Amino acid sequence: MVELWDNRFATKGAYSFGDKGNKAVNFYTLIEFYTFYQLRVKGVSAQKIQTAHKTISRELNTPYPFATNIRTDGKEIWYDYLDELVNANGKQQLDIKAVLEPFLHKIDFGKNNLAELYFPLEKSRNVVVDPKRQFGQPIISGRNLRVETIRKLYEGGETRKNICQLYDLKISEVDDALKYYKRAS
Repeated sequence: MVELWDNRFATKGAYSFGDKGNKAVNFYTLIEFYTFYQLRVKGVSAQKIQTAHKTISRELNTPYPFATNIRTDGKEIWYDYLDELVNANGKQQLDIKAVLEPFLHKIDFGKNNLAELYFPLEKSRNVVVDPKRQFGQPIISGRNLRVETIRKLYEGGETRKNICQLYDLKISEVDDALKYYKRAS
């Protein structure tokens, strides 16, 4: 993290903070990590990612360019600028807006196209990371209930049905909370 994010990607200061052995990051940096990972999964080279990061940071004047609304086809990276799609290869090329958005379905963007919410499960929006609630801990969407609470109740012997009744939840919300922790372990 220090080598890649603090030394190569950071444009204003460092991404991480804290002691040498106890580093932490903010919500936007978490989104940047996720986006970097997804770009690599899609096959984008590390060199193109680094170029795109610098280009978008400069053009949008943000230290968190990967927390903005970007897209990829696995080869190129694009970003939104003035309602146009611009290739982030440093040449400021405009492209047709019909480019795919496969990994962005997990991130909701708000003002200035900055990431606001992150939905970590593939096909569900029941579990959300919202930096404005529960200090960014995963919660049930639309509620202030941490998914960890559901997991602890379930592991303590409560049935899914009882948990639903205790918190007025749908079974799918309980299942997704348990699925989130199963995937994390």
